[in-house]
Amino acid sequence: MTLSRIWTKAETRRLRTILTVLVKYGFQDVVGFLRLEPLVSLGRKLSRSSVLNTLPRPVRLRMALEELGPAAIKLGQILSSRADLFPPEFLAEFQKLQDSLPPIPPETLDKAVEDALKKPIDSVFSEFDRHPVAQASISQVHRARLHSGETVAVKVRRPGILDSVEPDLRILGFLSDLVERNIEDMKVFRPRALARQYIRTLRKELDFTHEARNMERARKNFRNEPSVVIPKLYSEWSSEAVLVMEYLEGVSIREIRSFEKLGATPPEVAHLGARSILLQVFVHGFFQGDPHPGNVLVLPGHRIGILDFGMFGSLSPDRRDLLGDLLVSLVERDIPFMIRTLERLRALPEDFREEDLASDISAFLEEFTNRPLQEIRLDHMSAELFELVRTHRLTLPPDLSLLFRALVIMEGIGRTLDPTFNMIEESRPFVHKLIRKRFEPETVFKNVRSGAFVLLRTMAHLPAEFEKMVTRIRDGRIRVDFNLRHLEDLIAEMDRTGNRLSISILVGSLVIGSALIFASPNGPKFFGLSTIGLMGFFVAGFLGFGLIIAILRSRRF
Repeated sequence: MTLSRIWTKAETRRLRTILTVLVKYGFQDVVGFLRLEPLVSLGRKLSRSSVLNTLPRPVRLRMALEELGPAAIKLGQILSSRADLFPPEFLAEFQKLQDSLPPIPPETLDKAVEDALKKPIDSVFSEFDRHPVAQASISQVHRARLHSGETVAVKVRRPGILDSVEPDLRILGFLSDLVERNIEDMKVFRPRALARQYIRTLRKELDFTHEARNMERARKNFRNEPSVVIPKLYSEWSSEAVLVMEYLEGVSIREIRSFEKLGATPPEVAHLGARSILLQVFVHGFFQGDPHPGNVLVLPGHRIGILDFGMFGSLSPDRRDLLGDLLVSLVERDIPFMIRTLERLRALPEDFREEDLASDISAFLEEFTNRPLQEIRLDHMSAELFELVRTHRLTLPPDLSLLFRALVIMEGIGRTLDPTFNMIEESRPFVHKLIRKRFEPETVFKNVRSGAFVLLRTMAHLPAEFEKMVTRIRDGRIRVDFNLRHLEDLIAEMDRTGNRLSISILVGSLVIGSALIFASPNGPKFFGLSTIGLMGFFVAGFLGFGLIIAILRSRRF
């Protein structure tokens, strides 16, 4: 097989390794669909463990991703935000993905930090703890002290991670192209676009200057909010491979028993966490996509600190307007308006059935809008919502999927801290404010002005466009493209019918020809019968029997 997009022998070996791991964990059907079975040796195909066969498919996929290393683990962690693509059992396994890499050896660590700083460690830090306080697949964090006395956290990118991840990214692009071309049911999910999004996201996470920009933007957004602390960035010591930031002294949001010594209660911490993520979503339009307990600290003075700024989502003003329209349609139970908003989000497939979608949306609204607010759990509501999304093959923008995931994670944290916590109740004032803003005179005027500008610009270009169209019609240069869906199935059926008809004609011709040869006294004989005639009858019988079996198997007779 020619791998035109896999350039080196190392990348080809890595592709073989990926396919072998997939087969090992029972995904040989995927390898077969991609027509890559020749790259997996027969011995590997037969070496699957019977124990693995008994495990559910989502568990086997999670184990395969863990075995494939950092890039695959990160892929699973990013996909855990795509509840619009995967059912809950897959998302639960993606969220369990763990990094099993050992800490960076001290001598390698020192060289990596000094290469990034472009000077000896001792010239920047008076103290540097070589034992990491946290570690992950692409980086680890160390505690240090600057010569000026400030305690800082130093995030260090794993040496060699770029070289190990880049081939996987190229292979992922290659595989996504094969999926889109060979698996018809996957085309609606746009595998190429998903792969491009993942590649962009991971490359950003590998470049700490991107995380530094996110940190500074978040710190600016929360500058007037004393209850939320964003670490200070030390940009003069930060680079693509090392990030130096303020070290926040606090306790993990998991350590509920430690809250009391900080003067905080679990319900208060739950409210602070919810307020921080809701401010990010509805006010700033820039939010942490992975607010799991390890990324949130409880600080003295009724404050919380936010850590890890690699995975942040961004909602543009237009996207926030569309989110507002969705919320308005939800409150008003205006299903046609909701469907039009989904069209503007480009979330609907080409062949969607509006009547079926409207019916399922109506059932969803009946389920959740006729109940007291305190009885509605966001995780249950979002599970039903995403079941509807998957059923109708809707494609939500990645930022909205990330938004839902962030809110559901925060609700889970809140309920752990306070069983009466309700994320929907917490978000109500923010949602009401967003909806009110949509109808404020200033917003309405801005939208009317923007629409008028687009209309005037379109009208100004209309005469020229009309002239072009007339010229093309006059010159015979108008081309009409027809997109006939499912035409391949029709062509295949016509091929099968034509083949059977050809065989039928051939069998009939052989029978008639053999009968005529039998009547002739000439030619070789076998027990007094024409040898050629017997051979003709034998071939006709063989073809006819095969044709009958094929027709019976098709159950179309």
